[in-house]
Amino acid sequence: MMQTMQIRLTRGLINEIRILVDLGIYPNVSEAVRDAVRILVTSKETPTGTIPPARAEEVKEIQEKIKKELKEFQKPKGTTDFYPEELAIRNNIFGIFRKTAVNYNFREIDSPVIESLDLLKAKQGDEIVRQIFTIEKKGDEELALRAEFTPSLARMFISRQNALSKPVKWFCINNVFRYERPQQGRLREFFQFNAELYGSNKPEADAEVINLIIDFLKKLGLTEKDFFVKINNRKLLQGFILDIVEEKQIEEVTRIIDKKSKINDEEFYDELKKLELTDLQINRIKDIITSGLKDLKPENELAKQGLDELKSVLKFLDKRYIKVDLSTARGLAYYTGTVFEIFDAKEKFRSIAGGGRYDNMIEKFKGQPAPAVGFGIGYSTLFLLLKERNLIPEIDLCCDYFIAVVNKEVRENAFEIANKLRKKYIVEIDLTERNLGNQFRFADAIKAKKVIVIGPDEIKKGKVKIRDMKSGKEEEMIIKDL
Repeated sequence: MMQTMQIRLTRGLINEIRILVDLGIYPNVSEAVRDAVRILVTSKETPTGTIPPARAEEVKEIQEKIKKELKEFQKPKGTTDFYPEELAIRNNIFGIFRKTAVNYNFREIDSPVIESLDLLKAKQGDEIVRQIFTIEKKGDEELALRAEFTPSLARMFISRQNALSKPVKWFCINNVFRYERPQQGRLREFFQFNAELYGSNKPEADAEVINLIIDFLKKLGLTEKDFFVKINNRKLLQGFILDIVEEKQIEEVTRIIDKKSKINDEEFYDELKKLELTDLQINRIKDIITSGLKDLKPENELAKQGLDELKSVLKFLDKRYIKVDLSTARGLAYYTGTVFEIFDAKEKFRSIAGGGRYDNMIEKFKGQPAPAVGFGIGYSTLFLLLKERNLIPEIDLCCDYFIAVVNKEVRENAFEIANKLRKKYIVEIDLTERNLGNQFRFADAIKAKKVIVIGPDEIKKGKVKIRDMKSGKEEEMIIKDL
């Protein structure tokens, strides 16, 4: 999606920019501003023209003023402005997820955007801890912006754990924040769909949340040709790894396996080599993570348990969307069983969604032991996929009626009619006292479906003219019948 940048410069700054033009550094004021925009966007200095040494400081000062003026009222990096059309699309997609989740009897909740820093640190891996937006400490409180929903929802579950009937099925849709380098599909403020299921350790619970995601994506118009679910089991993977490396190395090896799709074979080898693994060990790890389900013959109990759990979950899933992939590890250490990620069919984008089972988290957060499984879907990557597949929902933001007011004499009558129509329709009325021709042009610009003309003659007769803006046809209607 192309974004435009509207720039307003003060008259005084424009006069200073003309100094750069007079010195021959830029051909005109517009080019000086364009160069400043390039510097702002790319963060690279791009010297232009020849600067007389005696004027170098003056030129540098003017260029800094331009950059400051451009930066002053721009949105922060890694965030998105949602104008009416974009927000309507987002709300439509949110509504589809909301309805799908409710159909699975998940109940919607929400939590504060700020949380205790200790709560966020308790669950996160080192990488995410570094990405947390912290808030300046006030008194004894250390607060931060939420980096994901799972810790907040766990806290809410624990606070009412004894009173809740199990299993508990919750979902939420809102924004989260991470301080990281913005790129396609990865923002600093992003919107996420989240679902958590507490109180069941059965394979049906794992399948329930995966089926919820699949159902949601299907309702957006995506099919098995557009996306698939990579699924694995942490016990299965770590059981095999345990036969190859020392127990203390398991988490680090798992983390590297999780990165495999993002790095090449040589980098993967180098990462494992840093752990002082032998070529034999590395090759055995490669063999394991590229094996198919039928090829797996686990020998230790952990791997056997993981394989049984994985097969049990697969029974309840639509195989058209599923791909067993032992390199799927979801690098965070808190996952205890099923793990999964959803990708577009060509794996062109980042993962659309990811999640898994984390049966120890509630206990870790000082609650009573309770099994849990859940997932998160990022709106940014999902939007990229829908856009590529031409599946962005078409939103009708047109108003049903525009009321054109002929003169001040009938303005009160026009507002009375507008207020009655608004009980059922979307209605716009002239608010700027334009002439009738300009009112029709405005009605056309906002794509009003029909225009009602209110003038002294109409009020006197008790009838109004209604013009269909698409066909141009007009009809008369008694005002009381509107």
